[in-house]
Amino acid sequence: MGKTNKDWHGDHPMPKNPTEEQRLAWHLDHAAHCGCRGIPGTILALMEERGIAVPELQQPELR
Repeated sequence: MGKTNKDWHGDHPMPKNPTEEQRLAWHLDHAAHCGCRGIPGTILALMEERGIAVPELQQPELR
């Protein structure tokens, strides 16, 4: 697990009661901007079902 990008997380909260589409979009954006944790198995399964490539986790730019 990497370090948390607090600025990114503060600006991009997960919606309350998110749909699968919202969860998928959030986790893809999260992987691109914050490497604090991996993508959950449920999201990985959705990505596989939809033929979406698993992105590499980016390490956050900390200030």
